[in-house]
Amino acid sequence: MATDREKEILNFLNNKSPMTVEELAACLYVSEVTIRRDLTSMEKQGMIVRKRGGASLPELGFEPMFNQRQKKNIELKQAIAKYAASTIQEGEVIALDVGTTTAELARELTKRSGITVFTSCIQVASILAKSDLQVYMIGGLIRKSEMSMVGSIALETIMKFNFDRFYLGVAGISLKAGITDYSIEETEIKRAFIHRSKEVIALVDRTKFGESSLIKVCEGEQIGEMITNKGDITAERPEDHFRGKITYV
Repeated sequence: MATDREKEILNFLNNKSPMTVEELAACLYVSEVTIRRDLTSMEKQGMIVRKRGGASLPELGFEPMFNQRQKKNIELKQAIAKYAASTIQEGEVIALDVGTTTAELARELTKRSGITVFTSCIQVASILAKSDLQVYMIGGLIRKSEMSMVGSIALETIMKFNFDRFYLGVAGISLKAGITDYSIEETEIKRAFIHRSKEVIALVDRTKFGESSLIKVCEGEQIGEMITNKGDITAERPEDHFRGKITYV
């Protein structure tokens, strides 16, 4: 979670981006050393992009690295994953998207048996390799930044199978922009899984509502259920951004 000073830095960057270290230090009445330390922490969390001598907010097409996102809002993701895992029945064939929340779901599923899992995510597959589940890794071109499989081979493979459920991860969701993600190549894979699945379950931690990214993934009507977290009174209201079934955990 962001510290109070990190939230102040984000507020300043919302009004002016980029800003220099000197400008931020003057605005917050702290030393430049302190600001540099804050910016280093914020960059690791994917909250800002470091610029020469300063920082800016990420652009729509900027995708934080998997390991940057992995520990961000981890408790929220774990709560979603625990609930999602509890609804999966033995004998089901499911597909898991690339993403840090689906990785948490994979960890929950290592305790289970009798489930068949397909995934294009190397991180998810490596977690499930330690389980008793039957796991199929979709082949294709490795997208190194996300350690996932994309491209025509991956798409052709997905289209050969049918899935009971697809567990979808997204970068942001809003009524205006819809359900969005960072990568064009990754979005093609998501759409193929959606097309071949009886039901689509979106795993969306509460910080994603009201956010938007580069490319629209699908229409809201294609999502059968969205699993998210209960928020406080200052948080974005999921029902303001999604009109379908919402399950709060």
